[in-house]
Amino acid sequence: MKIFIFVRQGCCLCDSLKNKLAKINLNELFPNLEELKEIDIDRVDLYKDKYKKYDFEVPVIAVERIRSEEIIELPRISPRLKDDQLKNWFQKNISTILEK
Repeated sequence: MKIFIFVRQGCCLCDSLKNKLAKINLNELFPNLEELKEIDIDRVDLYKDKYKKYDFEVPVIAVERIRSEEIIELPRISPRLKDDQLKNWFQKNISTILEK
């Protein structure tokens, strides 16, 4: 499984989420996690399709299941979630996707 976080430079919500994610051990939560990849949508030369899709919605978290190329967006994250709440949010939302 891969987790993607779509962000943009200078976005305070993006920076806050990245700081909170740094405190969570996602590998402990999801032993099959292959990669947590940050994608800066302002790199239009690389991510033009993502820029068009997420321009006004960052930060966005999405998951790609193992042996699948489908990327599934997770529901928006409240910027008010604290560390444990964010951890629970991840467990709930990613577990739901993995069960499908």
